[in-house]
Order: sequence, then C-alpha cells, then structure tokens
Amino acid sequence: MDSTLGLVISPTAGNGRGTSVGKIVRDRLFDAGHRVIPLGAPTVTETHEIISSAVSSGQIDGIVTMGGDGTVHLAVQHLVGTDLFLGHVPFGTGNDIARDLGLTTRWETGLDILVDALESREPSVIDALEITGSHGTSYGLAVVSAGVDAVVNQAANTYTRPHGHARYLRAIVSELPKYSARTYRIETDGKVAAGEAILVAIANLTSIGGGLAISPRSVFDDGMLDLIVAKKLSLSEVGRIFPKLYKGKHLEENVVHTKRVSEATLSTLGEGITAMVDGEEIGPLPVTVRVRPRALRFLR
Repeated sequence: MDSTLGLVISPTAGNGRGTSVGKIVRDRLFDAGHRVIPLGAPTVTETHEIISSAVSSGQIDGIVTMGGDGTVHLAVQHLVGTDLFLGHVPFGTGNDIARDLGLTTRWETGLDILVDALESREPSVIDALEITGSHGTSYGLAVVSAGVDAVVNQAANTYTRPHGHARYLRAIVSELPKYSARTYRIETDGKVAAGEAILVAIANLTSIGGGLAISPRSVFDDGMLDLIVAKKLSLSEVGRIFPKLYKGKHLEENVVHTKRVSEATLSTLGEGITAMVDGEEIGPLPVTVRVRPRALRFLR
C-alpha cells in the first residue's frame, strides 16, 4: 500500500545522529513507494503546529516518528481518535514504547518492521491514556508516573551522559536518597483511598526507564489500565526490591499493590509533584487518567 507519510525526526536522538539516520529512513520509505512529507521544525511548539496542520488538512495517511518515546508522545497528541496511523523507528534513550509494542530497540530492525507493515499489515488498534489536569488534556501510550518514578524521570531528562538505561540508573542514585514519600489521595472508578506512598504509576504498557517492567501484566488493547502503588519504604527495602523491577517480580512484594482501573484521579496532600507520561512532563497533580480504548492505529 502506497501512503503519504508525515515524517517527524528527532535531530538530537542517537547522540545527535538523528538527522543522518533520518535521511536513511526517509530514503527507505521513498524507495518503498511512499510519499514522504517532512513535519519537523526547530522547536517542539512549531512541530506541533506543523503536525496539526498536516492532520487537519487531510494531506497525510499517517505519521512516522524516528526518535525516542518523547517523539512518539509528540505525534500521539494529534492522532488519538483519528483514522490516521502511527509508525515508529526507535532511536532514543529508553525506547520503552518500541520495546513494549514489539518493534525492538534497534532502529535498523524497527525500520524493517515498519516498511513490512506498510506493505502487508493493517495497523493494530491500541488503547491510549487520556490525562486531564491544570495543563488541559493530553495523551500518552506507556505509563503515567506520579511518585519517585516521576522525579527520577525528570532528573534523567536533564542528563546528557551516560546513554540508555544507565542514565535512568544515575538519576535513581541521585534522587532516591533525598526523596520523601508523599501522602496521596487516589480515586479509582468512584472509590477513594489515601495514604503514604513512594511510587505511584498508571500503566497502559509495561516498561519505564529503558526496560524496567513496572507493570508486567499490562495489555495495550484490553480497555483497562493498571494502577501500581508502592508504600513508604526504607532505603534498604528499596535496594532489595529495585532489582526485581527488571523481571516484574516487585509485584510479589506485599508493599506493592496493583489494581485494574479504567479511570483514576491522583492528588497529593502537602508537597506536590509533577506527573510524567512517556518520559515527558504533564503538569502538577492532581490529574485524572482515563483509558481511551482502541484510540490509536499503530503499525507493528
């Protein structure tokens, strides 16, 4: 199927190699018979404006992103609830979305999967996260973080070294010892609970931080989300439990609680926190997170 594709490339991805690898992606798509329209701009704001115009004008069949989770997140804001599809070539730091949706984390493999899907497969129809708060309404695909997980994510975003998952580990070492548990009020599907917690997350996909399986039971097309809450922990308890995140075994701990939800409102009493989704800042709590079932067509 020949398509008209809007191409969004993160020029800073891959340690600044985004532009050169992006040219390879563009040429491969062109050689496969697709029309490619660049949608990138020097700033995120300008890129949003260009994507919005391309989507509303009907000039494209879908968008292809190349970069990390943040680049996917940018495009998702314009595609949820539309008939347009999203394709992705992973070339970021964490690549959690690509990993969880079966694209692998290698851009060469991801490009092969994309070209093959454009030729021979219908897009998968997957769920999305809808997040509403003082910032307005935004969308995500992976995990909303609202505890120490959010603080670590924010810190990792400020680092240029090291690369990949090691950047997240550096942020954990820096932020965890000085983090204090917050008192949360969590309303889920009409029921309210309150108490201290160190980690609060709502997941549609399984991973954060470049491969930490925070919600291994999440399914991206079941019309439900997973709430994960870790109670107040000592540093020694965190040190014991943290390695289990790689295999999702932390859910076996009695201080970690999970619940299947379709909607949750998160707020804090006292010191606030900025929520994150797909590695990007959303805004301060409170926020309400809802599942948007079958809201996005994704090539995989």
